[in-house]
Order: sequence, then structure tokens, then C-alpha cells
Amino acid sequence: MKHEVKFYTYPKFIYAWPIIVLGFLLWPLSSVMSAETLGWIWGIALLVVFVTLGFDLNRNFTIFWVVLIAGAWIAILWLRDVKQVMFFSKVYEFFAGLDPQYSKTLGLAISIVLALLYLIMWVWTRINCKWRITHNEFEHYQFGRRDDSIARGAKRIQTNYPDFFEFLLCLAGDLVIYDASGRRELRRIPDVPLLPIVKKRINKILEATEVTMGAIEDEAEVEESNGEDFGPLQ
Repeated sequence: MKHEVKFYTYPKFIYAWPIIVLGFLLWPLSSVMSAETLGWIWGIALLVVFVTLGFDLNRNFTIFWVVLIAGAWIAILWLRDVKQVMFFSKVYEFFAGLDPQYSKTLGLAISIVLALLYLIMWVWTRINCKWRITHNEFEHYQFGRRDDSIARGAKRIQTNYPDFFEFLLCLAGDLVIYDASGRRELRRIPDVPLLPIVKKRINKILEATEVTMGAIEDEAEVEESNGEDFGPLQ
């Protein structure tokens, strides 16, 4: 049985992978699919990546926008068919008439450059954004030093998914560490890819050591008497 879990946190650039993959994937498909179809595919993927990088849309907010857009679409169809309001149809025809053309050479060139930057990000992450969790400690490592260490004691760990698209693209979310009482946040580790899998591995490590209610109460008293306050990790 493993006695430690290692994982890494990443910058937001990790969510750009669809654009990188599509550049290589659409290169051979350009011979069997129209440039307009490929253009819409690439454009939609680019829009999803930009929304992921630029906004934090939680589950409820995303559902709200989906319902709002669906309702607006139904209203537009009703106005067109019942009230003969053609304004929105003209808008649709405008975008459809743009006839976007995908350039396989440009798409491939962008993917190659982004792939190189992605590799640099991956190496940098392995050097500066490593976390190691054992039965007794939560450790954060940076190049040449161990930047942070939290004694485990009777901590409570919770997963949080603040952005729907980050979860959609990388199963990513925040790993939150609370004190023994579960009331005070000690650390928030953001942008952890494959977080459900990481959390499952952490659970196996922490469950291997039983924590009694007495230990929880003792640690809570010690933390309160010492005024321990770590604050969120930057």
C-alpha cells in the first residue's frame, strides 16, 4: 500500500489543450471535411477555452445561462413564426453567411507553438507546484526547498469545483484543507486536474490512520490557544 500521494497544481494555461489537440487532429480531417465545418468546430473550441480562462462559472450559474439561452432561442423562434419579427433571423443569416474558413496550416502552426509552451508549463509545474500528502503532513515543494508544511493531525479535506468548464475540460477543482473543527480554512489548493481521482487516493491515505474524536478536540484546542492561522495559499 502506498503511504503518500503526489499531485501538482497548474496555471490556467492547462485549459488550452483543446486548441492544441484540434490543430493536430483537424490537419488530416481537412481532406474529408469542408473548411467551413472545420472553422466552426475550431471557433467553438476557441470560445469554450476563452470562457474557461476568463470566467468562473459554477454549476448553478452555468445552468442558469443554459436555461436563459434556451429560453431566448425559443422566444426568437416564436417571434419569427408568430409575430413575423425577422430581426433575429437576419442576425443568424449574417453569421451563417460569414462562411468562416479553417486554415489547416495556420491551425497546425498555432498548435505547435502552444504545444511547446504547454511543455514548458508542464516542466515548470513539476519543479515548483508539487504537493505531497502522507499520513502526517501536507507538504508543498518548490525548486530547491520545501516551501510549506502542515502537520496532518485531524484535518478535514474537501473538494470544491468553482468552475463548470474547468471541471469539463480537466476534471479540475480546488482542494480545501480545514482545521480539526472543520470551521477554518487552512489551505486552498487551486486548479488540481483529475481532482476526483486525486481525492480518492488521498482518502485511502488518510483513512489508513484512525483519528479519534479526542484527537480532534485536542488539536482544536491547541490551534485556538496558539492562534494558528495559515490563510489561503497564493
